[in-house]
Amino acid sequence: MLEPTPAYRRAAPWLLAALLALFVLWLALPRLLGMAAERWLTIPGLQALHVDVDQVGAEDARLREVRAVYQSPGGDRLRIVLRDIAVGYSLPRAQVERLDIGSAELEILPGEVTLPPSPWPRIEWPVLPWNEVRVGDLRLVVVRSPRSQLDVHGSFHLRQSESQLQAEFRPDGDLLRLTARSPAPQTAGDAPEFHVQWLPAVGPGADARLRVGRQPEEQPARLVAQVPLPLLVELARSLGVALPAATASGTLSLQAEVQFGAASGSVRVLSGEAEVSAGGIELADAAAPLALALAGKARFAWQASAAELVLQPGLRWQATLAGEQPLQASSRLEKSFALRWGDGLAVNAGEFPFALDSPQWGRWQGTLHRLSLGGGDGLGDWRVADGQLRITGRMKDWRGEAVRARDMRVAGDVALHWARSAEVSGELALQLDLGRLSWSGDAPLSVQPARWQVSATAAAKAGGDFWNSLVISGEASSAQMKVKPDSGQALTLASSHLQLLRLRFAGQENGAGRGGGAGTEQARGLAAAEGELRIAADGVRFGGGPAPDLRARLRLSGGTLRGDGSLLLQGKDVLAFAGSHRLARGCGEATLNAAQSLPALGKLLQPRPAALQALDLQAGEVDARLTLSWCTPSRSPPRLDARGVLVVRAADLGWDQARAHAVQARLQLDGVHPLRGRLQFSARDGELASGTPVTDLNVDLALAEKALSVHALRVGLLGGSVHSEPLKLPWPPAGETLPLQIRHVDLGQLLALFKVHGLSGSGQLDGLLPLGYGDGGVEIDDGQLSSPGVGTVQYAPTLELPGNPGLLALRNFHFEKFALRLWYASDGAYRTQATLNGSNPDFYDGYPVRLGLNINGKLPGLFRSAVFSGDFSRHILEQLQSGKLE
Repeated sequence: MLEPTPAYRRAAPWLLAALLALFVLWLALPRLLGMAAERWLTIPGLQALHVDVDQVGAEDARLREVRAVYQSPGGDRLRIVLRDIAVGYSLPRAQVERLDIGSAELEILPGEVTLPPSPWPRIEWPVLPWNEVRVGDLRLVVVRSPRSQLDVHGSFHLRQSESQLQAEFRPDGDLLRLTARSPAPQTAGDAPEFHVQWLPAVGPGADARLRVGRQPEEQPARLVAQVPLPLLVELARSLGVALPAATASGTLSLQAEVQFGAASGSVRVLSGEAEVSAGGIELADAAAPLALALAGKARFAWQASAAELVLQPGLRWQATLAGEQPLQASSRLEKSFALRWGDGLAVNAGEFPFALDSPQWGRWQGTLHRLSLGGGDGLGDWRVADGQLRITGRMKDWRGEAVRARDMRVAGDVALHWARSAEVSGELALQLDLGRLSWSGDAPLSVQPARWQVSATAAAKAGGDFWNSLVISGEASSAQMKVKPDSGQALTLASSHLQLLRLRFAGQENGAGRGGGAGTEQARGLAAAEGELRIAADGVRFGGGPAPDLRARLRLSGGTLRGDGSLLLQGKDVLAFAGSHRLARGCGEATLNAAQSLPALGKLLQPRPAALQALDLQAGEVDARLTLSWCTPSRSPPRLDARGVLVVRAADLGWDQARAHAVQARLQLDGVHPLRGRLQFSARDGELASGTPVTDLNVDLALAEKALSVHALRVGLLGGSVHSEPLKLPWPPAGETLPLQIRHVDLGQLLALFKVHGLSGSGQLDGLLPLGYGDGGVEIDDGQLSSPGVGTVQYAPTLELPGNPGLLALRNFHFEKFALRLWYASDGAYRTQATLNGSNPDFYDGYPVRLGLNINGKLPGLFRSAVFSGDFSRHILEQLQSGKLE
């Protein structure tokens, strides 16, 4: 047995201690390496670095966790957490072969610090210390605000070769791939190329290629990209852009070239072309869904002092709004349309057409002729804007609640102006061709086709006080307009002119959102409005009468609409009116006044209406005043009332062949629901159509609710009188009659009324005529006349009488008693029974004779003919000669 030498014995404890120390050092090596890494990795901006090493081997090492926070000079903050890290390396080659990371978290908080300008760094091809990196689960979080952040999960794989660097990120089965290729060494002047691909599991992908020079400020960068529009929408939402619920389709293709400035991040020139293929966006709104479609190309160019956007021919777009009132807007460019900016001013080149289609409002077409934007320091900073459009439109058949318009056409120009510090304003000049316009309300009517020339201006503050500051002015004129009711005469206006001097919708928005009906809301909206409208209508003709000119002025202020004006005949005022209407209550009143000399009025009333053709105004004056009041409640029928008085003084009047002198008249209207008033009429004397004089005419009638009071009714006629005692009759008459007392009427004058040649008489008549009214005419029911004494009747015509003994006896008949009964209907049918007891001295030696004369027939308008025209002698003669004497 070999014994250890003393030297080995002495070395053994030291060797054992050394081995023990190495063993302890090996056990503590991961912790020591972690502490050394935390101390030695002093990268600027790297904070709170923590490295936890699990084990270290000859060709690999494992790290439990690496945590770090990095603060960039620009204020961006990155929080990094790596877990379960396996590192494979080669010590002889001094290279990391692979890096496998079980999970990682990268949280980015963008900063707001603006760095001072610095030159572009030279782009060199990176050489990473590892060839391959894998992350099993990478969580990427970009925090834009407390309520907006991007948060995605997926696997990550990075590979590096001599000339290519490729990274792949796979979230939820999709693939995002970035490939960077370095130019060959012999082509050092070429630019590196970056290729980005998005390959989703479902749907179209995106592709983009970017080539950037090594020295960016010296070589332009070129970008070619093709991106689906749905992807752009989702990216916008992920970045926190507030978008409504929408479904997108189509593809955006982009080719761009960028020339960078000397400072990093700056751009000197940007140009390129963009194309949208089958683009579409549908906004889901239950009330009014909106669908947008776009297809076409556009070129763009920008530099610090100028910019240009050119829409290419063939570009088309369409916007469709569905719902209760659908609307479609569209356009297709046949020529290019450009918008160019330079020296703080942007102007257009070319025209931009558009069209609007609506089932209710018809088809409208327009063209943007001029557009200018100015005053700004950049493309998004404008201070003034001007635009001019040409529009044409047609509505074939528009229907409202009670209004219908057919074939309405509009053509004209619209100009718009906006200034940020001042106001927004607009002007329009239109030609409006109105087809047939009809109203189907309580009083149906129609307006015949007419052409209107319309011009208007509007201005308001450009800030948030738009409605309170909006002011509208304008004019409208028409050469001729005709309004025709379904029944009755048409109203024709030779020319019309409307002038809106100033309409201001102050406080309009204050009424919004309150309860109440549509009429209440409309009244609230106009409560604070102010404005003035002037109306001039020439040749206002109704039926066949004169055509007065109308001049009126309407003023809206304090929730009340006030108006005044006049009617003119041959340039002279004949009627003045004034009134007001309170919008909140829906009630108002108006007064009409007239004061004229009757002869002057007679000359002005030319041509006369058919109903006044027989009127002759010879002398006198007339004053009239009428007050109208109305209310239009929102939930009950409208109410209308009228009060007034018409006074005629010292008048000489004629009607057809009748005359009245020294006429005094007063017509008083006390109301129309029910009709109430009083008529007082007197004349010193006059003549009937036959020339028969009348004297001391006095009529005083009062109409109250359900009653007609006769205060006075008397006239001296035919040597006697016709009068009525004061009495009260029900109204409407309903079969009641007015008894007219006949006293001492001269029979000779009565027979002279008929103007029958050879007919004359003498004596007096008394009696009673029950005068009634029915079916629009005068009626007499069993009127009775009789002679209080003797008299004569002679009928000796020049014509040969038929062999009738009764007619022979009438040649010179002396009666002792004369009696007449009379019936007359409103349609003109009459029946008379006359009885004469007496004798003819020349007939049978004066033998007593009793004659009965019955005359029946129809004489429409008998009373009118007797009083005014006297044209009924022929009818009486025919009846007399064909009558039967008993």
